[in-house]
Amino acid sequence: MRRACLFFILAALLLSPLVAPGQVSETGRLADVLPAEGLDKSSVVVFHDQATLDAHYYLADETVLGLGKETEALFARYRTGPGVALLLVVAYPSDEEARRVYEKFGRDFFSKKFDGKSSRTLEKLETGDYAAAVLARSVLIVVLEAPDRKSCDELARRAEERALALF
Repeated sequence: MRRACLFFILAALLLSPLVAPGQVSETGRLADVLPAEGLDKSSVVVFHDQATLDAHYYLADETVLGLGKETEALFARYRTGPGVALLLVVAYPSDEEARRVYEKFGRDFFSKKFDGKSSRTLEKLETGDYAAAVLARSVLIVVLEAPDRKSCDELARRAEERALALF
């Protein structure tokens, strides 16, 4: 397992210069979910499939996010006071589909404390970083590798507010 993870991390690092960053569509509503403060605009990637996500951030061995033709996703890097956090936003065709993925992702990614009935969760991970997942109607918002609880929560809340206003 360690060897497989190491392989994927190295492949992502080596291949990422070959994968051109996606362009944020000015007309896409999902791009408007990204909070402006702290956003590294050159890091924004728009995608629809697991392979593209894996090239930028290896999340899981399976397609835990249910990515495909019916979804639109964004991945971006944010500067926070104490460091850098990553934001993943996925729009699903329905609220029900988003909830199904949120619950599955939450059970797989977070500790046993995860409650799928709650629309948001935030935890300190074993690595010492913080992560959050928020369900905002048909949009799943995930903050990864946040350096502290405050920056993780603030980024998740800002994206959530924007998603609820747009979707």
